[in-house]
Amino acid sequence: VLIPEDFKQNKVMKSPSLLKGLSPVDAPEFFDTIDTLFLILSTTGKIILINRVCRETTGFSRKEAEGKYFLKLFFKPKVHNLIRSLLEEVKEPPFRTTYEDNWLTQNGGERMISFTVASLRDNNGSTTNYTVTGLDITRFRKMEEELWDYRTSLEEQIKQRTKELVMSQSRLSGIMETAEDAIISVNSAQQILIFNQGAEKIFSYSTDEVLGKQLGLLMPEEFRAPHNKHIQDFGDSEQTSRRMLERSEIMGQRKDGSIFTAEANISQYEIEGEKIYTAILRDVSDRKIIEQDLRESLAEKEILLQEVHHRVKNNLQVISSLFTLQGNSTDDPDRLALLRESQHRIQSMALIHEKIYQSENLAQINFEHYVRDLVTEIFQSYQIGDLDVRLSFELEPVLLEINRAIPCALILNELTSNALKYAFTDQNSGNLNFVLKVENEQQLLLTVSDDGKGIPGKVKFSSAKTLGLRLVRVLTRQLNGKVELKRNPDCLNSRGTMFVFQIPLK
Repeated sequence: VLIPEDFKQNKVMKSPSLLKGLSPVDAPEFFDTIDTLFLILSTTGKIILINRVCRETTGFSRKEAEGKYFLKLFFKPKVHNLIRSLLEEVKEPPFRTTYEDNWLTQNGGERMISFTVASLRDNNGSTTNYTVTGLDITRFRKMEEELWDYRTSLEEQIKQRTKELVMSQSRLSGIMETAEDAIISVNSAQQILIFNQGAEKIFSYSTDEVLGKQLGLLMPEEFRAPHNKHIQDFGDSEQTSRRMLERSEIMGQRKDGSIFTAEANISQYEIEGEKIYTAILRDVSDRKIIEQDLRESLAEKEILLQEVHHRVKNNLQVISSLFTLQGNSTDDPDRLALLRESQHRIQSMALIHEKIYQSENLAQINFEHYVRDLVTEIFQSYQIGDLDVRLSFELEPVLLEINRAIPCALILNELTSNALKYAFTDQNSGNLNFVLKVENEQQLLLTVSDDGKGIPGKVKFSSAKTLGLRLVRVLTRQLNGKVELKRNPDCLNSRGTMFVFQIPLK
């Protein structure tokens, strides 16, 4: 997504520091359609844009927020230094970081927000703006803390007191009946011994209706035999008198025949020679519905992200076609060469988006497949006549995030194009070799070599003025990588040129 530069009174102030892919009028409305918190900050930390979800969550209007400092508006002074450090941190790879903290609201309250800060950079790698995306997790965090505190406390109580509670019904009721979860104890014959008020509420049976009955009464018929087998195996195991370590979801059946999903924690104890099994059950039907909604929402977002990559690819192809049309209007060979070089760079980026669009993994690309496809596409686009150039690939599977794949793709484009244009001008055949490996699971090793006439000795790679070699240097620095130029290497029979890149994977 291309983001506008600056927002003041809902009008965009044009600036070269950001890519401009949206109309100045439409941009605020576009970001208002995003269903997560979203802000754009200047390099000084001032809020340039605040979207609808962020306004609704915090209560601040555009007028109250835009132009204010992000850390002063949303955070208490004690965390200001931390927020400043986050903004500094994202100026370096991987250019983003995620954090959770309380945000201040307009009415003086607080909301727990999980947010990601990322930096936007120009072609020189300088930070031009920051983006902040977030999700309000206040309710979920509170529920999670209460749930786990309650569960931990309850399980500890059950573990410590089951024996004496079974022996003394009067003492049992004082603790068991205060629990909201279903607590059910059965003997080795699967007869129900304990059935608390939580169980009555979940299963809609009274205690008198189930005491002494088979536990299978509380589950669908098709689950009864597997459950009995599971209990028997558990009883024969060495896990006696200890809580089972595994938690599993089971299906329960209410008195009216309706079926629900339950989460169960089962323990077994031996009392006076008889094994007693105690289960703590919780109806998680509502949670399952929420989880399904979240899965569907995630699927929708993945489809949307695929569509974004598809449209970016299409737009880049349109630009490439415009270069073709522009080339048809001139006979100047120098201008045609420049247009073709620009066209190849655009096509290398478009191919990245196409590969991601076609992939199940929307965050990374298998660069092994990309190298072969890009080199083949560049090779076919050059008219080399009778020149016999053989392509050689030694490639390992490497997954790269898109923000690292695109610079690597542009480097590959420049070196392949340069080799096809200049390396073999004084010979009838040649070899163009590509090696892609991973070193120590942390570093990408990319080698591009040819056995052509080589780069003249008077040309210093570190200070070369040609656009292609300058791009290679800039992109390598952007990736925090290293590049070495080897002239007439022994592995190429003392001919040609070899570029060796060492690039961190993250």
